[in-house]
Amino acid sequence: MKLFYLGYFSAMGVYLPYLGLYLGAVGLPGTQIGLIASMFPLASMLMPPLWGVLSDHFGWRKQLLIAALLAAVITSLLIWQITHIFVALFIFIIVLAIAISPTIPLADAITLQWVGEHGGSYGSIRVYGSLGFLIAAIVAGSILNVIGVTSLFLLLAIVFCGPLLTSFFVPGQNKVSMARIKGHELVVLLRDRTLLLFIVLCMIGYGTFAAYNTFFGLYLKSLGVSTSAIGLASGLASLSELPVMMLSGILMKRLGARWLLIIGLSVAVVRWLAYATFTTYPILFAFTLLHGISFASFYVAAITFIDQRVPIHMRTTGQTLFYGTSFGLGTWASTNLFGVLYERLHGSGMYFVGAALCTASIVGLLLLIPRKPARADL
Repeated sequence: MKLFYLGYFSAMGVYLPYLGLYLGAVGLPGTQIGLIASMFPLASMLMPPLWGVLSDHFGWRKQLLIAALLAAVITSLLIWQITHIFVALFIFIIVLAIAISPTIPLADAITLQWVGEHGGSYGSIRVYGSLGFLIAAIVAGSILNVIGVTSLFLLLAIVFCGPLLTSFFVPGQNKVSMARIKGHELVVLLRDRTLLLFIVLCMIGYGTFAAYNTFFGLYLKSLGVSTSAIGLASGLASLSELPVMMLSGILMKRLGARWLLIIGLSVAVVRWLAYATFTTYPILFAFTLLHGISFASFYVAAITFIDQRVPIHMRTTGQTLFYGTSFGLGTWASTNLFGVLYERLHGSGMYFVGAALCTASIVGLLLLIPRKPARADL
């Protein structure tokens, strides 16, 4: 799984920092950039819950993972060929979004199963993903500077081959995790008030990261920052995840999932306020190094809370439900919102709104979510 995360997030290190630049390079305005970028979170909203139920019911985690990555390689190559046609670009990006939407929930469920059986911590494995993102984001910036940002999806297809190969060697499901889901269990799970509140608050909080993931590169570009420098900033932001991921087991024991999550989102508020206030690259770069605390703390804490809350045999269903809302619905809505705000208010106004929404999420977590998540009794 370490090699899988290394490879998959290397692909994300190619894709996430440069998608906005790519869409801008083919001549799209802010609203259309927001629309196309929101296709990935839209697919993450609609598809992972279906993949999760199929995976948990039939034991298809590994098979779905392989199929998703094979489709990602093929679709990326097709997008590379039709960059000049907007309608075709829009359609194939939807296909790519659907293809990779179950990848991380499936991988996380496999990893959490392995950790439960053999010990260790999720973060100590997932940290290889942060390392992959770091290396790829920096290297991709230099490569795209030479070959042009319009070759982004060719590079993405090549990098996707790595996790595709490693997916053939990931662990399969054990007998406990392959227990068939009963219809009433899924209904009762969806009636768990604490779980649903937690998911909604995570959706709001993580949605604000869309202002960074999609528009930060464009914001820096408007300030005169080069493509390679944007890649360096993104890569070092990922580097800042490493210590948090490596220490996540200790942090989880001392703070618990809820408080670690609140800390992560609180640091995100500081980041968004800094981006809204300052316009010089060195200062923006410095605050970007807080990415490790803000994102890594949020992510590790959130998936741990979900894993502790749902029944063991519904582990993938729980992760895909979280992923489909936070990385799906929340990011889809936020990407479109921030696309409009970026076009009308530019970076400063957009990041002020992000800080306000993230603060609302923190208040909800403090007031409505218990400190220790007991596993739901189905």
